[in-house]
Amino acid sequence: MNVIQSLGSRTARSGFRAEAIFRSDARIRQALETYFIKSISQITKAPNGKKYDNIIIFQDGTQTNIQNKKFQSLGGRGDSFDRRHIQKTFDTTLIRKYLTVLTLIRKHKRKTLMTNDQKKDFIILCNEHLHDIKQYIQKTLLGIPGSQNEYWCFMKTDKDFSFMNIYIINSKTFYTFIESTIHIDIKLKPNGTCLHLSPNIVLQRKGGGKTDHAPNHIQAKLKITQNILDICDKIL
Repeated sequence: MNVIQSLGSRTARSGFRAEAIFRSDARIRQALETYFIKSISQITKAPNGKKYDNIIIFQDGTQTNIQNKKFQSLGGRGDSFDRRHIQKTFDTTLIRKYLTVLTLIRKHKRKTLMTNDQKKDFIILCNEHLHDIKQYIQKTLLGIPGSQNEYWCFMKTDKDFSFMNIYIINSKTFYTFIESTIHIDIKLKPNGTCLHLSPNIVLQRKGGGKTDHAPNHIQAKLKITQNILDICDKIL
């Protein structure tokens, strides 16, 4: 019997393949050595649960943690880079309550029960607690102190990996850019079920069925755009 994979499953498998290629491709390794001006001893897979995918270990004994993200085209709906329980998103209780109503409590997967006035109030609330918004972006983009990714690496390719362009950026520089573009927005139409933190980051419900071990978490998606690539170093 044929099993039809979901789009999310195919995307995840493609992402895992991209991470494996990052570890094994000789061209990528040479480009990284040129960028870091160091010889690489090995590139290993990061332990599960970390905010980085791979660890680059240099021959001088130093190492760096790197987050990998594959994309085929700019824009679109974005790709997931974080998933967590609603309680682990924002410190402000009221923001979490509004986010629950917007994203999780729905009679239909494409419609929210939140009214237009509530959405407007939610936008105001977020803007009044920008420190909380920035803290959320920082912990999801970088991770927690002591276990942070130090670089983000974007791989532009196609579904068959017939070509690769590699872009790299220091994680703190990347965060500073995202922080400068924060613009809280929610579509006022009934199908506006997402909280937009910036033109590049959106929060939505991570749907789950009976086989999902943790359904209805909050998922953060990153939309890769040209202005992000413009601040990166293209190394391949």
